Amino acid sequence: MTMPPYRLVPFIGLFLLMICAAPDTARADRPAAFMKQAGLQLMAAARSRSHSMMTAVIQRYSDLPGIGLFSLGSYHTHLPRNRRSAYYESVARFMARYFIDQAGKFQVAKFQVVKQSTKTKWGFKVDSQVTLTNGEIHRLRWDVVPRSGSYKVRDVSIVGVWITPISMVSQQKNLFVDYIRDNDGKISALLWALEN
Repeated sequence: MTMPPYRLVPFIGLFLLMICAAPDTARADRPAAFMKQAGLQLMAAARSRSHSMMTAVIQRYSDLPGIGLFSLGSYHTHLPRNRRSAYYESVARFMARYFIDQAGKFQVAKFQVVKQSTKTKWGFKVDSQVTLTNGEIHRLRWDVVPRSGSYKVRDVSIVGVWITPISMVSQQKNLFVDYIRDNDGKISALLWALEN
């Protein structure tokens, strides 16, 4: 058995900015307001350095089924239905553990939603801007999908570089698929690694 995947993951880029962002005033539309609230909760979890708190926030605000199944690539059909709930919980813990470990590397001075959300065929895109304490400014685009009367975060990327290695979900997909392939195509190897 090879090392657990979180120890092999390359740095997941600017997605980690969200966990220490201090949301500014969002425009008065529901997806943008959702992102403002999600940012506040993620910031609190990052500052707490609590893995359990971060896991709970990720479970509340992320589209774990969408992220989890996409991250398996073509192997998603090998995930037994009776293991899905446990897998989604493991994905949340995996993300939380890595985000907490990396939270101190980016210090965000300001976060703001920069315009009204835009409707797409899958949900909404919400554009934001983050200013780091060193003065760097980055534009991030959030993929927000409607779920159960509210919204969930499906992905985030640097504006203009959608669904690339800079995309958080694409990074995780590459990691999970490579891990399964390196373990003879056995999804059980990934499930074991995520649970341990």
